[in-house]
Amino acid sequence: MRVRMAFLTSALWLASCTEGEAPHAPVRTPQEPVAPTDVLPPRGDTAVPPPPAPVVPRGEASFIGLEEGRRGVLSMAQVDVDLTVSGIRGRRQVSVEFVPPSGLPYERRAAEVVARADQAQTVRFSLPVAGTAVATSGMSGTWEARFFLDGAPLTAASFTLDP
Repeated sequence: MRVRMAFLTSALWLASCTEGEAPHAPVRTPQEPVAPTDVLPPRGDTAVPPPPAPVVPRGEASFIGLEEGRRGVLSMAQVDVDLTVSGIRGRRQVSVEFVPPSGLPYERRAAEVVARADQAQTVRFSLPVAGTAVATSGMSGTWEARFFLDGAPLTAASFTLDP
């Protein structure tokens, strides 16, 4: 039985050898050559226009109703801030974080903006003052409004509330 197995194994091994045989190439039919494709500009026109500059988001904040003499914590109903955002495309989230003089974030608000890259959008955020901890705790001093675009810092601005 062993001799028979050895014989069959040797026969299989020899059958798999291709030494001395011509390789089997696939049969091909003659075809027309393919025409070359122009991938380069014509010889006289070698200037390639540069890619468009990347659009960089920008934000500019302006405070509404903070005239001199009306910035007292007890006399203000709210602080409004307009954020004008440009250089954004599509649906994005803009948020503001109001930070009092203590440096710890007090309140965060968010809004959705839909725009084209060549179009500026203005979003208004309000910080209530009257009847809130801002007035009752006397949180006067310089506040900061930090703005974010999709969670990434965009810009910041500050305002002062008098005692």
